[in-house]
Amino acid sequence: MARQQSRDSLIRTALLSKCEPYAEPFFCYSFLICLTKDTEGIISFAGQKNPNQDVASTMNQPILQPINQKPATDTINLLPLHHELMHRGGSEYQISTDINSELRVATLAYLSIQQEYNRISKVVKNHQNPDIKRIEPFIEALVESIIRNPAAAVWLARLKSKSSYAHRHSISCAILCCVMGRQLGLNRNELFQLALAGLLIDIGKLHLPDALLRKTTDLSNDERSEARRHIEHGLAILENNHLPAEISAAIRYHHERHNGCGYPEQLSGSDIPLYARIAGIVDCYDAITSPRYYATPIPHSEAILKMAGWRARLFQKELVDTFIQAIGLYPPGSLVELTNGEVAVVSDYRAGMGRKPKLTVILDVNKRRLAQKKVISISGKEGSIDIARNLPPDAYNLDPEALF
Repeated sequence: MARQQSRDSLIRTALLSKCEPYAEPFFCYSFLICLTKDTEGIISFAGQKNPNQDVASTMNQPILQPINQKPATDTINLLPLHHELMHRGGSEYQISTDINSELRVATLAYLSIQQEYNRISKVVKNHQNPDIKRIEPFIEALVESIIRNPAAAVWLARLKSKSSYAHRHSISCAILCCVMGRQLGLNRNELFQLALAGLLIDIGKLHLPDALLRKTTDLSNDERSEARRHIEHGLAILENNHLPAEISAAIRYHHERHNGCGYPEQLSGSDIPLYARIAGIVDCYDAITSPRYYATPIPHSEAILKMAGWRARLFQKELVDTFIQAIGLYPPGSLVELTNGEVAVVSDYRAGMGRKPKLTVILDVNKRRLAQKKVISISGKEGSIDIARNLPPDAYNLDPEALF
């Protein structure tokens, strides 16, 4: 526990104490993106043993032999992010609703998307062509909710379970892609396209055998090759829907990596389309923080350390910084353990709160359920109750859905 607390303390110090306000801002069109002052300490501390491993791929075991893949490139074509965003225009968004009222609206959109995605899945598994247009009104409702207050949708993205990982992962990717796009100041139409892209990036997995997706041991080269085919399956499934080119590009290239070690074409840097770079970050984060058949989830704080460690290697540095800022140190719906031993769920956290999120305590110091939940706010004063560490979503056998 001491090591975990030191990790969390490092993140709080690096991302909050020294970086509010951030010291290296840069302007993208009419809005401001803030970068952390110095995340090299986080990268060094994370100490990844294998920084080039693609942990967001279908399976988390390293491939035994390369599959027609060239080595990561030494020359990366990288266009500054603010130059890329200038031609897209810019939008400034303000939080206009509280999280409690927005949760009701966001939940309705979430459940509607879930129901429609289940229908799409059945159609695809029967090798029929899905009608994506039916889900678009619900995506639009989700986008509008995220524009008003992204915290509500982020909470919903924390609802995770092993048995429904595929569907939950798709909707979580839609949410987090949109939240990240909002942080970048993309306009409403682009937020819609990003959300739809996030929802569809892994639709091709519906044509993969369940035995492959649920395998808990190492994959053979042949099995990994088959798993990677989910990209071509996805593009074929959606061929008749005539999706915008940027959505198709996100599906095709979301497993490409900044240093050229990804697939299917080993693209690098800015040669990877923007939506695909965003989707790659989101896909990776949600995968490693979710319960899967072949891996247990890691806490949000540890995931942030890993993402920081992959900056400028697997993912573009500016986009990782944007993602970290967009979801915050304590995403709503995440579990935390307090310095007094109690366990709480983050009920509200947004920019400007620093180390002072609103919490709902659900377990006492003996990790027993409280008869009546209590709401507290972290004061940050010396000697008062503070957050000791982030917890994985299934800590102490808690059900994230029941907490919601």
